[in-house]
Amino acid sequence: MAEQVYWDDDPRTEEPEDPAAAAWLLVLDVLEMAVTAAERTLNDPLGPLSAPLHQPESALPVQRWSPPALSGPLPPEARRRAMALSAAQERVAKRLEAAKQDVSRQLHALSTVPSLSSPSRAVYLDVQG
Repeated sequence: MAEQVYWDDDPRTEEPEDPAAAAWLLVLDVLEMAVTAAERTLNDPLGPLSAPLHQPESALPVQRWSPPALSGPLPPEARRRAMALSAAQERVAKRLEAAKQDVSRQLHALSTVPSLSSPSRAVYLDVQG
C-alpha cells in the first residue's frame, strides 16, 4: 500500500468478512494511492527524471482505472476514511488547477519570445556604427 498522507490517524483493521465492505475498502485504497501519486507529482514534477544518475527509477505505467460495480452502500466504518479522502482529493485538485494555470502563464510568456529559426520580419544589422 502507498504511503498514507492524509489518513494517518485511520487505524487499519483486518479485512472485513463482508465482501461488499472489502470491495469498498479496496476502492478507497486505490483512490488514496492516486491522491498520493498526484501529491508526489506536484512535489516533484520531473519524478524519475530528477533522480541522481546512480539511482535510476522507472516511471510507473499510466493505466486508466474503472471503478468496480459495488453491491452496497459505503459501510459506516469506512465513512471517516472516505471523508478524509474526499478532502484530500479536493486539496490536490486545487493544487493541480493552480499548477495548470501556472504552466499556462509560462507558455503564454514563452509564446511572446520571437523565434530565431524563422524571423517574421526583416532584421537589419548596423555594421558601420
